[in-house]
Amino acid sequence: MQPFRTPEANLIFETASIHNIGKQEITLSQKTAGDAFSFAAKNGLVPWIFYQINNHNNKGVHWPQGIKQSMRMQYLQTLVMNQQKWKVFREIKELAKTQNIPVIPLKGTALAFSLYPEEALRPMGDLDILVPPDKVHALRDLLLSKGALPLHVPISRMHDQVHAHISALSWQNIMIEPHQRLFALGSTMNLKNTDLFKHIQPIPAYPEVDIFEDRMQAYHLATHAFKGYKMGGMRLGWLLDIALILEKNKKNNDFIPSVLALNPEARKEILAPIQWASLLLNETPATEPEIPFPDEILFHEEQNASKKHKIMVANEIMGLPGLSNKIRMLRGEFFPQKAYMDHKYGKHRGLALILLYLKRIVGFRLPRNQ
Repeated sequence: MQPFRTPEANLIFETASIHNIGKQEITLSQKTAGDAFSFAAKNGLVPWIFYQINNHNNKGVHWPQGIKQSMRMQYLQTLVMNQQKWKVFREIKELAKTQNIPVIPLKGTALAFSLYPEEALRPMGDLDILVPPDKVHALRDLLLSKGALPLHVPISRMHDQVHAHISALSWQNIMIEPHQRLFALGSTMNLKNTDLFKHIQPIPAYPEVDIFEDRMQAYHLATHAFKGYKMGGMRLGWLLDIALILEKNKKNNDFIPSVLALNPEARKEILAPIQWASLLLNETPATEPEIPFPDEILFHEEQNASKKHKIMVANEIMGLPGLSNKIRMLRGEFFPQKAYMDHKYGKHRGLALILLYLKRIVGFRLPRNQ
């Protein structure tokens, strides 16, 4: 299966795939290899492909020595960064434990040290952690007391209450996003009336650290990928995460139905990324694709992200229960608190501040019926 338009992107898709179907031997030119390397880097796959090459699973592709050296450097950089971020996570977990605050690593923070065969194969990105909603601000205050710095100011107090995560922090030069839920309260993908901390399992190599069990992990990875798609961007690395979970549970015929059962209202949001990811296993989806495989351009760079973010925010506001909650959130979008305006635009008062508010109102658009 070659889902992309360009040969370089398809080469990375095949090289990153999990199946071992024999391929014709290919010796890459420097230009083709460079273009393929660039695509792999944008999609977080260079360490994974380097690992495949080192394990004699290059799918018949022969890379120039210089490109392989660049892969090795990125592999080592990922190893160092992942170890540093994992150390910070472990320190956060120990701090939280002193206050009886449970913490679960999310996405790359969890996957790099659990799902992948080596800890350098999945770039971790920011530290995403899940904390019970009633304790997330206590953890934030604890980290601030230990020298963490706030990176953002919420639009309003209510925004911090209904969003997936509260405002991000920086600690030991690492960005930390404390999540109180997986998605905003008004999102279709938010799991209502579900105690996420009852869907956990320990990491075998780190039994003191709990992560999501595979069913919840697959749910979060799939819906997160779908959110990225709706925001105008995709990463092949996200689909590889899902494919590895599917491969791990391939003998369980009820696995995908059990993931769908977590949120029947979000069937499309769950199933579409799972179907896309199954192509990395060289499998044809068992059902008609919910949505065609994303266009290649989304894997290169985000498309119309600002506009799509506004549409997503508007939809999430409309999904909130209660008219008063919708009105309060809309008011916050149009008239953010002064601290937010100061943080985003610099300190303005009087007419200058009024003009900034007007500019924000004009720039905010509700979605049209589709």
